[in-house]
Amino acid sequence: MAPLLAILLVTATPQLQTADVLIQAGHQGRPASCALFPKRACNLGAAGERENTPVIADEAARRLRAAGLRVVRVPADYREHYRVRAAIFIHLDGADPACTSGASIGYPRGDADAARAWRAAYSRVFPFRFMPDNFTEGLAHYYGYRTVDPNPNTLVLELGELTCPAQRAWLTPRYRRLGDLIAEFVIARLTNGRN
Repeated sequence: MAPLLAILLVTATPQLQTADVLIQAGHQGRPASCALFPKRACNLGAAGERENTPVIADEAARRLRAAGLRVVRVPADYREHYRVRAAIFIHLDGADPACTSGASIGYPRGDADAARAWRAAYSRVFPFRFMPDNFTEGLAHYYGYRTVDPNPNTLVLELGELTCPAQRAWLTPRYRRLGDLIAEFVIARLTNGRN
């Protein structure tokens, strides 16, 4: 009985995979991928988020790979567990009523250095408001944090509010540029020894 139990435990535990960076496109693959985790709520994101986070994530992954980094690019739902030097979960927000949110940052523990650095970089280009760090339960306890070994560069980046017409108009033509900005930020963090 013990060998069978060991086999079941090994096959039920996700295999640890190693890369330099994990890039996730928030809500990509849903609702179909929600079947992987039937007990977890199937959040479809803001209108337009599932279509546009992959554009940002693909560009960030492309730029990071061009810089020689090993990148794993994942959709919203996946079973694997990763050891990485940086994990970036890309989202676009929605709010009701509209225009009551903005950009925001989430991270899994008390080390806010990466969040401060991202806020400094993104506030140079994002002309709208920033919400406080971890201001929602979803940011503070994002499910993706459990899919990576702890590292100081794990962030959820809410890049702006799609339900706000002014923010949507600013974001829409810049999706690829936002991917480049995320890649530049990650490269700077990793090459400056912040990992």
